[in-house]
Amino acid sequence: MSATVSTSPSEAAEGLASDWHPLLARAHPKPEIQADFDRWEVDKHLADLMAGPGAVMVVYGLNVLEGLPEVYKGSGYCMAYYTGPDIEGLFAWLRSKELEEAIQDGSQWFGRFNDVDYETYTGNVYDVSAVVNPRDETPREQAAILVERWEVGDEDAGELDAWLRDVHLPAVGRAPGVLRARTFRAIREGIPIKYYYSPGNRALIAELDEPFREVLLKPDLLEQTADSMRWELRLPYVKRDVYEYVAHAYSEHGGEY
Repeated sequence: MSATVSTSPSEAAEGLASDWHPLLARAHPKPEIQADFDRWEVDKHLADLMAGPGAVMVVYGLNVLEGLPEVYKGSGYCMAYYTGPDIEGLFAWLRSKELEEAIQDGSQWFGRFNDVDYETYTGNVYDVSAVVNPRDETPREQAAILVERWEVGDEDAGELDAWLRDVHLPAVGRAPGVLRARTFRAIREGIPIKYYYSPGNRALIAELDEPFREVLLKPDLLEQTADSMRWELRLPYVKRDVYEYVAHAYSEHGGEY
């Protein structure tokens, strides 16, 4: 399978611009409220979030803990993954009154969360560094995803970035059952919401074919995961999570702002 690496939006296939501008947020509601929290997310919160200008799509998923080895079990309970039409659109959404109101509504849950990365709620706004997308299409919203995140300082950033670009991303992207793989750098200035400056200033996200547990256990992907684990001996923060789809929503305005 091809492992051609694209390193700018202009190299992406037509119609895939929103693949380049994501926000990944994570939380860990306590077990006794998880069912109610999930219902609120699906029935109300996702639609409220997508009312704001500059938002294109949100996917809500749950952390997978069953049927996988420990290396794929990170932290937290759930994630929400948002896209905008471009980085300016995503920032317009982050500053919008609609998002402010949705966050205020969500604050009703904060006293009943476990901490994730020492905070009640965490997230990062990312800019894509590179993509391997052999099908030249956006994977379906229901695809499970593997998320790897690293917090790297300046002294190790060059080495990690080169490994991600030249070794890890191409290998993960061509592994059997991987639909698409992307690497990211976190944006560290200009974000109006303080808890979107969380650990994980580098990331890889890979959408997985079904059955996704079998994909994660195939030798090619396990070999790359083993190689990735060596960074745990050097960096202060390395996490891997697998998320299974629950729901998604699109904005009615298509990301206009």
